[in-house]
Amino acid sequence: MYIPLRKKTEPLGNMVYKDLLDDLVMHRRSAGDRLIEAEIARALDVSRTPVREALSRLEKDGLIESVRPTGYVVVHPSMEDVRDIFEIRRALEPVAFATVVAQARDEDMARFRRLHGAVIASTTPEESAQANRAFRAFWFDRIRNDRMRETLVRFHLQVHLVRAATLHSAEGRKAAGEGTARLLAAFENRDTDMAHAAMQDFVDAALSFFEQADAERILQAPPASERTGQDPMASNKVG
Repeated sequence: MYIPLRKKTEPLGNMVYKDLLDDLVMHRRSAGDRLIEAEIARALDVSRTPVREALSRLEKDGLIESVRPTGYVVVHPSMEDVRDIFEIRRALEPVAFATVVAQARDEDMARFRRLHGAVIASTTPEESAQANRAFRAFWFDRIRNDRMRETLVRFHLQVHLVRAATLHSAEGRKAAGEGTARLLAAFENRDTDMAHAAMQDFVDAALSFFEQADAERILQAPPASERTGQDPMASNKVG
């Protein structure tokens, strides 16, 4: 699929980083896939320097890991990794969401309801992951503490690499809908205590579904023979 590189007046390394990050978020690159500097540079028709910069940033974000001399591989979080990340999320997200609720604006309500409606209407793991991602992005963008927001985004992205596995069942998608309904209610009522409790429950429920997916072996990394598909950026060119 052709995904044109952003044409903005910003450093080329940042543009490459955002495009590779989009690939991960949209699951055009999945856990276990390889990223090779020379191949990416050739696909995007850029030099290897901005690609190297972008890959270094993704590695610092914890989204890829070096497997030199062959390049990098998209990480596949273990259940231990997921639990560690959720411990951090449980400590920070209720506080962050409560501050967002305290600062909620009337003009945000209709959009928040629409995003919740999309979560409810999702019928596939892919649709549900996309709807949940949009719902989360909406309130993440309203966290005024930049350091807190950046920390939560980074850890959420790491878990997102295997997020669809927790939404593979109708039960998981229903739980996501019920959780976002409670978050929406807190937002509508400007109730910070309710917001804090609802987000704690939401994070705990999400972890329980990760544990269920792990028990069902859905979180296992795909075998190497399944990671050799065509590079999703193979046809990309700048220009």
